[in-house]
Amino acid sequence: MSRFVWSFFLVFVVTPTNSYEVDFDSPEGWAMAYTTASSLNLSQSVTRSLEAGQFRIATEISSIPRLSEEQQKVGFNGVKDEDLNKSPIFGRLRLSIGLKWNTTAEISIIPPFEISGAKPKKLWGLALSRPLIEDDNLRLGVRFFMMRGKVEADVTCSSAKAKLEPYTPENPVGCIGPSSDQLSVNHEGIEAVLSGKRFSNGVRPWVAFAATQMDPSVKIDAPLDFGRELGRVYSQGTTETYTIGLDYQFSENYTANFASSYTPLDVSRPENLDERDSFWNFRVGFSRSF
Repeated sequence: MSRFVWSFFLVFVVTPTNSYEVDFDSPEGWAMAYTTASSLNLSQSVTRSLEAGQFRIATEISSIPRLSEEQQKVGFNGVKDEDLNKSPIFGRLRLSIGLKWNTTAEISIIPPFEISGAKPKKLWGLALSRPLIEDDNLRLGVRFFMMRGKVEADVTCSSAKAKLEPYTPENPVGCIGPSSDQLSVNHEGIEAVLSGKRFSNGVRPWVAFAATQMDPSVKIDAPLDFGRELGRVYSQGTTETYTIGLDYQFSENYTANFASSYTPLDVSRPENLDERDSFWNFRVGFSRSF
């Protein structure tokens, strides 16, 4: 396709000037939901009560699976390549404080470290949890959670793509510099956590189920050969997440946590792919109570 034809197509068809909503299972909506799923503010361990004024600090790292080249064709309803493979991990710091009525408040932050062109911007979460049943053989807790903030990344025009000749097969939209796209990963939900008896070696298995309302959006800011692409794409939907985990309490105040979470996601693509489109990750954490 000639340079003139590409420019005409991009100016009159591609460049968004206003916000527009896409379906949650569209390629764009799925990509936003997939990225939001990697940041879900889920429980790190069994719901444990803290005495009023007592606090606990924790760290957590979770994996972010890589997507294939075909899965990254999400732009323009599934025909344009986007660079979705950024950081392979997601880190979080948590501070929990015991309140009255056997309730625990938690605040979490994501360190603003840039990895592979992606950097969190004022990304934080809040949660309130309370055990409903708490004895040696059975624990059942409920947790309300939310997260607010953004991740900035060069998705529309990656740094690698911007170095290539505009309007070539490798750079068809004419990127001339890395984009400063901002993905909002806002979400809120409720989670139930169930665990059994802690074994003599300090290991306690647990399972959890969470329902989450996602409200993701992407603010596009991409420098192109013919001008600057500016716009906002947003979506909304509800997801479910299933988690299995193990807590290893190796002393009264120190606990290691291991978990794996699965969030089913559907996507309607122009062509069906033999790929796993749901989100599935592994998490490891460490906590200390004071």
